[in-house]
Amino acid sequence: MPTRTEGNAPPGDRVVWADVAKGACIVLVVLWHVVVKDYLRIDWRVGLPVPGAWGLLGEQLLPLRMPLFFAISGIFAANAVARPWRASGRPRIARNLYLYAIWLLVHTALLTLAPGFPTDRATDPGELLAQLTVTPSNLWYLYALALYFVIARALRRVHPAVLLSVAGALSAVAATGLLDSPGNRGQVYQNLVFFLAGVHLKPYLTRWADAASTRRLAGTGAAYAVALAAMALAGAQSWPGVYLLVSVLAVAFGLTAAARLARHRLAGPVLTRLGRRTLGVYVIHMPVLALLDRLLAAPVAGLDGPARALLVTVYPVVLTALVLALSLAVHRCLTALGAHWLFDLPRRCVHSNPEGETMPRTDAPVLPDRTHVEEAVRALSGRVVRTPVLHSPAIDRLAGARVLLKAENLQDGGSYKMRGAMLAVGRLAAAGHTGVVAQSTGNHAVAVALAARRHGLAATVVLPVDAAPVKVDRARAAGARVVRAGTTVEERLAVARRIAEVEDHPLVDAYDHPDVVAGQGSASLELIEEAARRGTPLDALVVPVGGGGGIAGACLAAAGTPIRVYGVEPVGCDSLARSLAAGRPTPVAPAPSLADGLRPGCVGDLPFAVARTAVRGVVLVDDDAIAEAFRLLLLDLKVLVEPSGAAGLAGALRLGDMTPRPPDGGRQLTVGVVLTGGNVEAEVVARLAGDPMTVGVAA
Repeated sequence: MPTRTEGNAPPGDRVVWADVAKGACIVLVVLWHVVVKDYLRIDWRVGLPVPGAWGLLGEQLLPLRMPLFFAISGIFAANAVARPWRASGRPRIARNLYLYAIWLLVHTALLTLAPGFPTDRATDPGELLAQLTVTPSNLWYLYALALYFVIARALRRVHPAVLLSVAGALSAVAATGLLDSPGNRGQVYQNLVFFLAGVHLKPYLTRWADAASTRRLAGTGAAYAVALAAMALAGAQSWPGVYLLVSVLAVAFGLTAAARLARHRLAGPVLTRLGRRTLGVYVIHMPVLALLDRLLAAPVAGLDGPARALLVTVYPVVLTALVLALSLAVHRCLTALGAHWLFDLPRRCVHSNPEGETMPRTDAPVLPDRTHVEEAVRALSGRVVRTPVLHSPAIDRLAGARVLLKAENLQDGGSYKMRGAMLAVGRLAAAGHTGVVAQSTGNHAVAVALAARRHGLAATVVLPVDAAPVKVDRARAAGARVVRAGTTVEERLAVARRIAEVEDHPLVDAYDHPDVVAGQGSASLELIEEAARRGTPLDALVVPVGGGGGIAGACLAAAGTPIRVYGVEPVGCDSLARSLAAGRPTPVAPAPSLADGLRPGCVGDLPFAVARTAVRGVVLVDDDAIAEAFRLLLLDLKVLVEPSGAAGLAGALRLGDMTPRPPDGGRQLTVGVVLTGGNVEAEVVARLAGDPMTVGVAA
């Protein structure tokens, strides 16, 4: 796809035109409410048909606004529909119902201050209960998203043609007015088909948008206009299927227009950024509009002369821009004050990052697949080091197998984290972002800083107050602004989120991010390809496990091959092993370990979702085994690897009978190991290298 950015869909790639479409839709929603709830209620006393023209324009856009919005929402939800209920229920169902309930209460309270403002609001407990359950209010979009996802997830095995036919019939009947639909229930009936179309027809819709041209834009626009005119002239809006057909044409036009606008130098970035902030605008704009209506309607109606003639023409545009700006400002103020609970579920559980820290998580991203790792390899070609694959006969003899070592300790930034950072930051840069934020104690922060510098973006990294000076120096040398905050990840994450919100820069997660997983997986894919070129294809792939981004990427890289993927964890830091046994991410209280980068509180949601069915086993190694592998690499291959990276070789040396022999029986077993990084303190090198050897390197 020509234009992409970060986010939760598609895996590892969020298409810019989809955000543009969402941005355009929220503008049209606010404009419609401005027109019908404020503008048309003002006695303009002019001899021009301008108010009627604005009202007519708003009506002509009705088949476009919400159908397009829900089609895009379905596209974003497509991958999540295939995920287990426990993984998708909280972010896709509970979150939207929670937000609907919270903001329904907020609206009910605030709109009592504007009793004359024409919008749905409960005036007694019975009405409030009805709005919470069966008669959604003006916040019905959130209610519908939760309901639609339940339907899509529950019926995911039903053939799409059957599902769309039934939903289309429901939409057609609802448009006739034959169904009892108080409040916004009719809208819920009518738009289900568009959400399901986004879920099940995502490949076709994305191809349609990718092939958008000026000719197609003109053609779809003309078809939409002709259909609107024909429906109006025939009075056919309530005829079964007519309004649905017009809405389908409107969505085709909207997708084409969004794809074309995404390429526009000015409109594209503005709508893209707005499209990523639709929630705040959607839930806040109605009280803001009610306040402005109360403040401005009377003074505007009292204007005379040229001012009235000018204002009657531009008032909807001006007021729409003002409502959007104020809604975004209110959202920013609320989040800066710590009211994140107004826009997301309260934090539930604690996970960790790959550097021995804990980190709260909410919405787990959708799952990437092998194609995204292949795309990552192509995208990163020439932008990161294609590190060498090393081989040592002495190590082979100790392992009882051919061991091929991917030397990611030689990667830019000193670790394979550069891959995920470059991919994620590169796509953010292409999407028009001007900066990024990260929090970490080491490698990830340095990698993000380096990636941001290469792409001309500002970078802010939040490090603990007791961070190792070498890590602080490396981050600053990479051009990042370093902020010191607390000693725990919770303290740093709170600061990082506040900076991200205030500066309007995205937060790049250390491993629970599809771009990061795909980028880390590129190292494993390169190792697999190099082994095949040497005529020694891999039988097994061994990767150290911290937060899980590396092993998740390895699983994707090995998908569709007979290669068995194994994780390596320090004894007492076995979150992945326990998670695999429990069937869900399981926190641990990490024990002390030489491999401080492999001390998670819990493996990440996204890495676990990828690895749970692909990992063949986990090898546990103690500090002695890690030190042995460290010295072996240093003295035999003259390679300096941090203990966390050396853990991979320690695991390979102890893989033993976990990996079956090659099927031909005569070929030597080949094991690939990713040496994930080489950032190690000088005192650690001196201490480990000076210990007595426990194995004979030249044995």
